[in-house]
Amino acid sequence: MNVHVAEAPSVPANERLEPLTAPPVPRQSHRRRLAIVAFFLVLVAVVGGYGAQRLRWRAVHVSENDARVAGEIVTIASRLDGWLMARPVIEGDVIKTGQALAQIDDRDARLRLAAIEASLAAADAQIRQSIAQRDTTDHTTEAAVEDAQAQVVATEAAVASTQHQLALAEVNFNRADELLKSGNTPKKSWDEAQSTLLQRQDDRRQAEAQLQSHTAALASAQAQRGQLQVLDRQIDVQRQQHQTLAAQADQVRQEIADRRLVSPVNGVVDKTMAETGNFVQAGQWVMMVHDPDKVWVEAEIKETEVGSVVVGQPVEVTIDAYPDLTLHGHVQRVGNAATNQFALLPSPNPSGNFTKITQRVPVRVALDQRDARLKPGLMVEVSIDVSP
Repeated sequence: MNVHVAEAPSVPANERLEPLTAPPVPRQSHRRRLAIVAFFLVLVAVVGGYGAQRLRWRAVHVSENDARVAGEIVTIASRLDGWLMARPVIEGDVIKTGQALAQIDDRDARLRLAAIEASLAAADAQIRQSIAQRDTTDHTTEAAVEDAQAQVVATEAAVASTQHQLALAEVNFNRADELLKSGNTPKKSWDEAQSTLLQRQDDRRQAEAQLQSHTAALASAQAQRGQLQVLDRQIDVQRQQHQTLAAQADQVRQEIADRRLVSPVNGVVDKTMAETGNFVQAGQWVMMVHDPDKVWVEAEIKETEVGSVVVGQPVEVTIDAYPDLTLHGHVQRVGNAATNQFALLPSPNPSGNFTKITQRVPVRVALDQRDARLKPGLMVEVSIDVSP
């Protein structure tokens, strides 16, 4: 069998294909490639430098986002039961120390106070009357004692005088009696001497009786002075009763004051819990207030980082609600116990299976400046500079 092989058509020499070669790279593309490489090199350098700076910063700072603004929230409550008659403030009002915030019904207490004050006035009048009676008795008995003493002195002088006269009469009678016995004097002279002696004896007995009478009068006057002690004790009892009434009046006044709820701080009203007309129980919260100038930041620092935190270290605070606001402060206090120690429900481990959880320690940060926008409960982030 004959096989016919076709011949390839001949191609002119001028139309033959040249071997393929790479086209020359334009200079502009080469520069672009170099620029991209340089950009990436600069980016790597910048990122590396920032990362290194960030690592150095984190080495001397303790940051925590589990922090919030805290403040002393004061709860205003009534010490006594009663109807809420007025509450002139609402939530958000700015208040001053001593400003009236609420008024509990005090009409019954005021009536009781009026009755006690009337009793006090009567007790005062009774005390003044007793004091006047005591002064009168004092002056009267003092005058009676002085008069009785004067009469006793005069009577004693009279007794002494009669005693001398009696002694003279006895001498004269004895002389007349001797002369009569010797017959040298008449009987008439003896009779006169005897009569004089008897008269002087009567005068002496009368003077002694008067002395006894005046002495008894002096004793009676001095006994009347004893009434002063009785009156003094009576006045003391009346004063004790007056003090009792005064204490009762003070107690009712305190009750009236307690029914007027006033602000203990310069601050703002955070929340009200009772409306006018409600019956308020003793101890029931009526409202809550706080002082904006007395706020701080409470941060919960991990136990693995709290070892480097000490009092006085500077702190930078950023507030979530105001991203453009940055405050500065310092560590005021580091807690003495982890927060899990104050949990309401304990976490026992009876099964023996244990998962270690990093605990938190409360750290208080005092702010170096005040800002009215800070409100208790706002979340913040803190960064504590722990560099040596």
